[in-house]
Parts: sequence; C-alpha cells; structure tokens
Amino acid sequence: MTRTRFRPVVFLALLIASLWLVAGCSGGNSARHSDTAPTAAPLQSGADFKGGAPEAPAPPVELPRDIVKTASLILVAPDPSAAADKATELVGKAGGRVDERSDDAGSTSGRASVHLVLRVPSNGLDAALASLKGLGTVQTLEVKTDDVTAQRVDLDARITALKTSVDRLLAIMRDSKDPDALIKAEDALSKRQAELQGLQAQRDTLRDQITYSSVDVQITAERRGGPAPERYHGFFGQIQHGWDTLWAFGSHLVLAFGFLLPWLLPLAVLGGALYAFVKWSGSRHKPPAAVAPASPQPPADPPQE
Repeated sequence: MTRTRFRPVVFLALLIASLWLVAGCSGGNSARHSDTAPTAAPLQSGADFKGGAPEAPAPPVELPRDIVKTASLILVAPDPSAAADKATELVGKAGGRVDERSDDAGSTSGRASVHLVLRVPSNGLDAALASLKGLGTVQTLEVKTDDVTAQRVDLDARITALKTSVDRLLAIMRDSKDPDALIKAEDALSKRQAELQGLQAQRDTLRDQITYSSVDVQITAERRGGPAPERYHGFFGQIQHGWDTLWAFGSHLVLAFGFLLPWLLPLAVLGGALYAFVKWSGSRHKPPAAVAPASPQPPADPPQE
C-alpha cells in the first residue's frame, strides 16, 4: 500500500524539476542573445535628416578631353591679295601663324585667288572665324572636331613604358661584364630609343594640333581677269596695252598652229584621197559625148569656061 502511494509523488517531483531546468536554460540563452545583439542605430533628428531622403552621392569627376578642331572657309572678295594680307594680320594678333600661302593673279579665263593655311589657338577659333568672315562674302564655312583623348593617352602610356625600358637597359649596360650581353643590350637600346623618339614626335604633333586649330581659307576675286597693271594708265599706256594684246594674240596663234601642225599631214592625205575619189566617181558616171552629124557638102561650082 505504501509503495503504491509514493510513486505519483516522485513522478510529479521529477516533472517539476525538468520544467525548471528547461526554463533556466531558455532564460540563459535569451540573456546571452540579448547581450550579443547589435544595438540599433538611433533615429536621426529633424535637424540631421533634411529633405526626408539620404544625400545623393557626388557625380564622378569628368576628365578633360583632347579635341582637335579644323575649319574650312571660302570667301569672295574684290581684292583677294589685300584680303589675304588682312587675314595674316588678324591671325598674328590672335597669337597664330600662317603655315602656307599661294597666290594666283588670275587671267582672262580665270579669277584671281589666294589660298591660306592658318593656325590659330583652339580657344580663340570662334573669334578668329568671325574676324575672317568680315573680309568678304562667305560662300562656305565648315568646322570639324575630332576627339583624340584615347590616342593621346595611348601615346603617353607607350612613351612611359619605353622610358622605363631604356632606363633598365642603361642599368644593364652599366653593370654588365659580359661582352655579348653588352652588345645585345646596346642593340636593344638603339631600337628602344628610336621608337621613343618617334612616339615623342607623334605626341608633339598631336599636342600642336590640339593647341592650334587649322583653318583652310580660299579667297577668290569677284570677276575674271587679273588686276590692271599700272603701266597701262594713260594714253601711252593704252598704246602699250594694245601692243601687248596684239603680241599675245600672235603668241596664241602660233601656239594654235603648233597644236594643229601634227594634224595637217593626215588631213592633207585624207583630203587628197577624197578629191581623187570624187573626181574618179564623176568621170565614171559621166555620159559619153554625142557625135555631131556631118553637115552636107555644098554643091561644087561649075567649071568656068
């Protein structure tokens, strides 16, 4: 009887002890988790949180671009030579230069013209074109731009690499005691230096094209014919003008005869053959001449006694 009464009590005690242990472990884990959990960032105040949104990141800094500018301008002016002189003066004041100039005085069949190749600072190209357009009537104006940033960066990188290679070869030559290795290093150094000089020349040319814009200018006269010489002024000047004109006409006549001279012989042969053919054809188809009938003889006079 006693044994049967104490078993539920022991079972209940064990159950309570187990529940207490489980509750203790859960509390310890919760405490540990609460100790190691990250602390939440405090909310921003109204003064710190402006506009209701975080500040946008700063835009990336854009590197400067290398641009080559070229222009082409065609003008019509009363005096192309004077306009070209004025253009040269304007470019000089703008800090530029004239790379090329060619003059054509014109003739009776063509108009006088002047061709210029100007170099002006790129930052003053627009102002220079505005000044040049005032020298005459603008026929065409064209401006082109070419971005050469990648080309410039590539040249700089290759030049830097070649300089490093040259320095290494010079160090090898200083420290080398092997004649064969020294000869090979000298050959390689000569090639590297030649390549380096070529790339540096290309970079200098590119820099000049970037710094100075090229402007191709063509100035043409309004009418055909060259300028009247001063010696033709006055009465005696007109006499000389007439004589020069007669002489020029005779010269052109001689030139025309020289041009036609090679044609004269075949034309003469062809003309002779044509004349012979026409004459032969006419004689072939010509009807024979009719024979006139014999006239009757008058009666003889009787003999006189």
